[in-house]
Formats: sequence, structure tokens, C-alpha cells
Amino acid sequence: MRSVEETMNVGKKWTIEEENILLQELDDNIDIELIAQAHKRTLGGIIGRQKFIAYNMYLAKAPEDLIIRKTRINKLQLLKVIAKKEKRPKSLAAKPPSLEYEVVEMRKEIRELKTTVSELVEMLKAIYEFEDI
Repeated sequence: MRSVEETMNVGKKWTIEEENILLQELDDNIDIELIAQAHKRTLGGIIGRQKFIAYNMYLAKAPEDLIIRKTRINKLQLLKVIAKKEKRPKSLAAKPPSLEYEVVEMRKEIRELKTTVSELVEMLKAIYEFEDI
């Protein structure tokens, strides 16, 4: 079992600098357990941050291959993270949604609105064509 000092950063907010160091360590192909020790976090904390960064890169429209290369998660893991984030469980409905969740939901609504507007434009065209006859 690891000592309190070995995991003293558990639960602490990640800084941009620490995330950048993590990405560099992943790029250098350092073992995840060694990364966890260096950051004084748990293995689960490091894996969770990898997924968090991957999802944020996805939201920023980064290419899939770049996300996989930078975060060192595989395609299946990336797809699972995206699916999990975009399908908010009912058990969390009472909690305020995260900013990422709200952005994803807004994107869905915008797509639906674009479809509706396109359909309305087509209907209006049909009405004008009918009136011209």
C-alpha cells in the first residue's frame, strides 16, 4: 500500500502545467505507474486524466489519431469515453451538468435545428412553386 506522501496530490485540482508534463511523459512512453508516482497520484487518477484530456481534445475537434497518440489511450477507450460523456446517466440528472456535457448537448440541438430549418426551406420552396402554377 502506498503512503499518504506518495499520493498527496489525490483529489487536488490538476494544473495546466501538470497536464502538459503528463502529456510529455506519455509521449516519452514512460510507464503509467511511474507517472502516477511522479505526480503523487493514483494510477486511476492518471488514467482518469488521460481520458479527460482525450475528451476535451475530441470536443476541440482534434483528429482521432492525434488524440490517441497524445493521450496514449486506444481507439476503443476513446470511443467509450465519448459515449459515456455524451450519454449522461439518469442518476446524475439532479446534479448540475458539466460544461462539457452542456457543449455536447448544444451541438446536438444545433444539428437538429439545422435539419429543421432545411426542411422548412424545402417546404417554402414547394409552396412558392405551387403558387406559381
